[in-house]
Formats: sequence, C-alpha cells, structure tokens
Amino acid sequence: MNKYRDLWVNKYSPKTIQDIVLSKDNRNFFSKINDDTPHMLFHGSPGIGKTALSKILVNDVLKCQYLYINASDENGVDTIRNKVISFSQTSSFDGKKKVIILDEADGLSVDSQRILRNVMEEYASTTRFILTANYINRIIEPLCSRCLLFNVLPELDDVIKRVCFILKSENVKVEDNQKEKLLTYIENNFPDMRRIINDLQMFSITGSLVINGTDKVKNFAQTVFDNLIKKTSDVEIRKLIIESEKTFGSNYQSLMRELFELFFLTDLVKDEKKKSVLLEIGEHMYRDNLVIDHEINMFCLILNIKKTL
Repeated sequence: MNKYRDLWVNKYSPKTIQDIVLSKDNRNFFSKINDDTPHMLFHGSPGIGKTALSKILVNDVLKCQYLYINASDENGVDTIRNKVISFSQTSSFDGKKKVIILDEADGLSVDSQRILRNVMEEYASTTRFILTANYINRIIEPLCSRCLLFNVLPELDDVIKRVCFILKSENVKVEDNQKEKLLTYIENNFPDMRRIINDLQMFSITGSLVINGTDKVKNFAQTVFDNLIKKTSDVEIRKLIIESEKTFGSNYQSLMRELFELFFLTDLVKDEKKKSVLLEIGEHMYRDNLVIDHEINMFCLILNIKKTL
C-alpha cells in the first residue's frame, strides 16, 4: 500500500465552507457574507487554513471574479501599481464586486502597504480585499484599521475529528497503543493542520499508524534539560540543538513545551527560580509564532534560563 501516491494535504484540502475546520462563530459569519462585507484580514500561525478559507470564500460563497497574489513573492510597489490597481479599476463581468486575495500580506514591503491602504479606499466601490498574514505585527496599523480582523484558529476538538476522518477515509489501522500517541502528537503540533496531516501520512506509510516522534522530542528535551542543570556552556547547548534538529523535527514549540513540563516537575530548581524559568519559556513560546528564525529564539531562551539558574 503506497500512502505517498497522493498527498493527503492536497487530497483533503477543503473546497467548501462546510469542509474547512472553523470555529462555530466564524463558520456562521463566513457562510452569510456578501460582496458588501468590508475588507478582511485573516491572521494566525502557519497551517491553520487562512489561504484555503480565502479561496473558498471567493469560489464557494461569493462566487465572484478574483485575483490571487502571493504577496511574499510579489511584495514590491510594482505589484500594487501594475496588478492590484489594474484589476481594481475595471468593473466585474457580472456586476458583482471583485476580490483581491493578498496571501501572506505580511511579506509586503512597508511602501507597498502604504500604497495599498489608499487603493483599498479609492476602489472600494468595485473591489474588496482579503489579506492573510502569519505575523499580524508586520501589517501596518492603517491597513489593519481598514479590515475586519479574524484569527481563524480552529478548535482542537475539530482538528482531532478531521484527523480521524482522514485516517478512516484512508483505511489506516490505529492500534490501541497508538491512540494516546496520536492525541499527544496532535496537541503538540496544534494548530498547524498542514504539518499534522503531512506527518500523519508519513506515519501511515505501511497502512498502520506508527508514531515515534513524540518520544524523540521528550527524550531530547530531557537531554537539553540535563545540560542546563549541569551548566553546560551556551555554545555547547546551541551546537547540540542545531545538530539534533532532525531528532525533534525542528519543532521548537514542542521542544519548549516539553522543557516547560520538565522544569515544572523538577525538584532540582528552587521555586522562585522555577517560576522565572517557566515564565521565560511561556514568553518564548509566544515569540516563536512571530519570529523568522526559530533557532535563534530558542537560543535566547537558553541564555535567559541559564541566567536565571
């Protein structure tokens, strides 16, 4: 059985508003929108379905003429002047408002964003904009203020249901000893559904689900913890982490989460210092959603933990 013949992330990509994993409130709102709805900005961590939702709205709900631009690739002023303005200037074939999807709009240059804010106002009679962003802090405030903001974070229970649906549809056997590992894996990688689905296909290559990654992350987190307690040098710990990225799948969120639990449960650190360390881990887990280089963020955490200890 070849589970790589079709990529699950494409095969089970949602095509309608009913397919996509959304909170109840978001589903109700997006099911009822029309072309008079203001510009919208979808933000949140990668893999939660921002792009899929944008395309579903124009194809399945609004059924309108639209232009899609990957703004991380086409992020200059020329894109706004040549593509966005040109598309916005004309009326649609059917009299409806057209839509421009600027995917990964946080990749637009500041100058492009400044021009875009005026375009959004000038052509509001013919065109609506849907922007997506992984890092909303990179979108200038004048653009944010012109949009309805939505964090399209799905519910964990709904993600679990979707995963179970995919595994059942693919006739993947899930033994009892894998069920708890599956739940833990989903929780550790939530809300990145794209990563979860891709990894589950890899874990199911034989037709039976076999998850080993969770134990590897835990074991490596224990190694980092031990080195911190032993006061191993900063350089050595950083080298260890970089060289072991394959071991924990470069999943720094999971690594930090496991470190949090180890420090929470340990008796080797005094309570006051333990509280400071836990706060530092929580802060850097938040920053991990905003930074470009996750390894540097992790190293900054290591430096702060060592300073506290």
